[in-house]
Amino acid sequence: MASFISKFMVFVMGIGIVGIIISIPYFNRINVIKNKVEIKINNQYIIADVVKDEPARTRGLGGRDSIGVNEGMLFIFDSEDTRGFWMKDMKFPIDIVWIAPDDKVAGITENIDPQIGAKDADLKVYYPPIPVKKVLELKSGRASLLKAEIGNDVQIRPLISVSQTQGAIVDIFKNFIQLVTGIF
Repeated sequence: MASFISKFMVFVMGIGIVGIIISIPYFNRINVIKNKVEIKINNQYIIADVVKDEPARTRGLGGRDSIGVNEGMLFIFDSEDTRGFWMKDMKFPIDIVWIAPDDKVAGITENIDPQIGAKDADLKVYYPPIPVKKVLELKSGRASLLKAEIGNDVQIRPLISVSQTQGAIVDIFKNFIQLVTGIF
């Protein structure tokens, strides 16, 4: 009897380990989606990566080969300011939409040259017209396609909410329990 219980426990632990290994890619997808938002301007949508920490802000879109026409990067800051943006390590031109604290377009800087090959000290720095807490970088020409104008509403919502994330995790464990109990 003790031998059966030992084998049973090893089997259950093995199933648990396999379940965790199978779940890892799913959790990685959730983390990727948690760092994205849907931005709506003039009934058009952009899916943007959210950048909140200083190293990611400094890197920005630098080093990427391109972004899609409906993609962007949203910089979120803790306070309003007229922070400068540069094109360090950029490989393609962009548009910048400066977003006021009331989530309205405060300004637009279009077709910013990547200044490929320029030394850091020679890179032009771009500033918003007023202090902002959010900045949206887009593929060059996208601001024009959005027909974005100063004063337009900017609606921002997460692609996946915290409750959806928690629900997904609960579902994984429910499915695992069903799998294990279904075997016996």
